[in-house]
Amino acid sequence: MADPVSNYLDEIDEIQAVILNDANLILDAIEIEQLLKDPEAYLMSLGEAFLTEHLDEIESGARAGRKIAEQLVKQLEVGQDNS
Repeated sequence: MADPVSNYLDEIDEIQAVILNDANLILDAIEIEQLLKDPEAYLMSLGEAFLTEHLDEIESGARAGRKIAEQLVKQLEVGQDNS
């Protein structure tokens, strides 16, 4: 039987790789004049665009977290039943 924690960590690593790669792309695309003109508005705009672009990855991470939590709770319940 596969280790649920290892599977979860593998899945999160894949999601993280996508997000980190795209974060590096955003750093290369920053328009310095726009940043200096209105830093807060510019960074909020970039942040919103980044979150919108990665909503699927965020939701996948949340689903993976719920799934591993449910599996661990079941394992704990079975362990308590056996004691």
